[in-house]
Amino acid sequence: MLRSSSTRLLLALFAGISNVVTGAPLEHPDFDVAAALHDHGFQVEQYSDLVPLANTSSNRACEIACGALEQHYGADSVDRPTEAAYASFVGAYWSALQSDVHPSCVFKPAAPEAVSVLVLLSRLAQCPFAVKSGGHAAFAGASSIDGGITVSFQNLRGVALSADKKVASVQPGNTWGAVYAALEKDDVAVIGGRMRDIGVGGLTTGGGISFFSSLYGLACDNVVAYDVVSARGDIITASNTENPDLYWALRGGGNNFGIVVNFHLETIPLPGGKMWGGGLLYQGDASLKAAAKAFHATVDNIARQDHRAGMWLAMTAQNGTKIASVEQYYAEPDGGASPAWAAWDDMPAAPVADTRQNRTLVGYTTEVQQSNPDGLRELYYGLSFLGSAEVIADAQAAFFDEIGALDHVAGLLPVLACQAFTLPILAKMRRNGGNPLGLEGAAAAGRPVYVMQVAAWWRDRGDDAAVYAVASRVLTRIKAASVARGAASDYVYMNYASMFQDVIGSYGAENKARLKAVAARFDPAGVFQKLQPGYFKLDRAPVPDSGYFSR
Repeated sequence: MLRSSSTRLLLALFAGISNVVTGAPLEHPDFDVAAALHDHGFQVEQYSDLVPLANTSSNRACEIACGALEQHYGADSVDRPTEAAYASFVGAYWSALQSDVHPSCVFKPAAPEAVSVLVLLSRLAQCPFAVKSGGHAAFAGASSIDGGITVSFQNLRGVALSADKKVASVQPGNTWGAVYAALEKDDVAVIGGRMRDIGVGGLTTGGGISFFSSLYGLACDNVVAYDVVSARGDIITASNTENPDLYWALRGGGNNFGIVVNFHLETIPLPGGKMWGGGLLYQGDASLKAAAKAFHATVDNIARQDHRAGMWLAMTAQNGTKIASVEQYYAEPDGGASPAWAAWDDMPAAPVADTRQNRTLVGYTTEVQQSNPDGLRELYYGLSFLGSAEVIADAQAAFFDEIGALDHVAGLLPVLACQAFTLPILAKMRRNGGNPLGLEGAAAAGRPVYVMQVAAWWRDRGDDAAVYAVASRVLTRIKAASVARGAASDYVYMNYASMFQDVIGSYGAENKARLKAVAARFDPAGVFQKLQPGYFKLDRAPVPDSGYFSR
C-alpha cells in the first residue's frame, strides 16, 4: 500500500489531526469493580456466590453471574439453556456457524445502564461475554460466546430524530430496515446497510458501505457521536470534540474500546425514501470478462461524473454456466439515465434479466435481504487491491479454476464479489479527523480501492474445511496477481473478513499502534481484549495462525 511517511504527514496536516493519543489512563490501577457496581445500584453483597469469584474464570462463575443478572433484572431479562427462548435465540443467527455456539445465558438489557452492570459483573466474575446487534457475522464467536454471557440488544431499539432532523440517535438493537422505516416519514435517511436485517452496531463500527457512500462516505464517517459503555462501566461520549481519540478509533476499529449503546448519525435528505436500483444478470465467459472492464470504467465514471451512483459485481457458476450479477443503485429516482452506466452499453450480449426500477430504501433493503437466507453455514473472506480491471479478470480465472474442487459440497453457492471504495468515498474518510482504515495512501495516489470478497454458503459442518481451503487458495492467487500488477493493498474490510484474518493489522503499523494507545487509555485492564474475546482484536485474528490466507 502507498504509505510513505511524507504522504502521511501531509495528509495529517491537511486534516488538522494529531496521531498522538494524549491523557492518562482513565482507570486507576486500584479500580474497585464491586464499588463501581454499587454505584450502578447493583449490591454485590446481596449475591453471596459472587464475592469469591473475583480473579477466577470458569463456567460456574458465568452461571453465578447469569443468576445474579436474573435476580437483579427479572426472569424476562435472562434466557437459560433449558428455556425455549434460549433455543429460539441461538437458532436465529443468520449463519449456522454462530448457532453452533452455546452461552451460559443470554442477557437482554432494557437500558444502557444495564450494559454497564454487565461489563462490571463480567469483570468481577471474570466471565467472558459477547455482544449481538444484528448477528450477521459469518463465523462462530463473532457475536456469541461458548460458556459465557451473550448480550442481546433486542430491547435497545430506540430511534429518535432531533428537532431539526439533522441527527438520528439509534440504539444498537436496531436493524437497518427498522431504522429506515422509522425515518422515512420525515423524508430523511442515514448512511447504513443495504440489507434489511443487518444490525446497526457491527456494520457501523467496522466501516459500513451504503447505497449513498460516494455522496456521503461510509457509515462510520457519518457518526456525529457515540455513547459508549467503558471498561469502568461509565457511559461516555465520543465525538470530534469530546474524547476525539476514541471517536477516531470507533470509526472502523470494531469492538475493541467499549460497547456502543447509542449511535448519533447524521441524516441525509431522502424524500419519501425514494431511490433507484436493481440488478442486471449476464451469462457466459465473454460477458464476465467484459463485466470486469465495465465495472472498472463505472468506478471512474462515478468519481468524475456522478457521485449519486454505486454498484457491486458478483460472479458465480450454476450448472456449468458462468454468471455475472451487476447491482446498480442511485440516490434518487430515475437513475437509469446516469452517465455512470455508459460502459454497460458495450456488453457483448444483452442481460438475461433486468430488475432496475424506482424503489424505496425500505423496499430495496428488503429485496436484497431475500437473497441472503438464514440458517446455512456461511463464509465471508476478503482482501483489497488498487483499482484494476486486470486484477478482476485474474480473480475471475482463479475463482472458476478453484471452485470445481467443491462440486461435492451439498447446498453450496460460492460467490466472488467486488465493489469499490471510490475516490469520493476515500475523500470523505478525512471528515472529522479521519478514520483508522489506513487508506490515505490510495487517496493521495488517486487510486480507488477495490474490496473483493469470496462468499459462500453450504449445508454440512463436515464440508467446512474444504470450503475454507478453496477460498484461501482463491484469495492467495488474487493477492499474487495484485502484487504482480502493481495494485497490491494490505487493507481488509472488517465487515467482509474471515475468522482467519488480522483486520486491525491490515490498517498499517502506525494506525494499529494508535488504536492500541487508545485502548490502553480507555481500557487499561484489557477488558475488551480478554473478556470480550470474539471478533477482530487488536493483536490477532479470531482464529490466529490457521495456515489459511490472511491478507
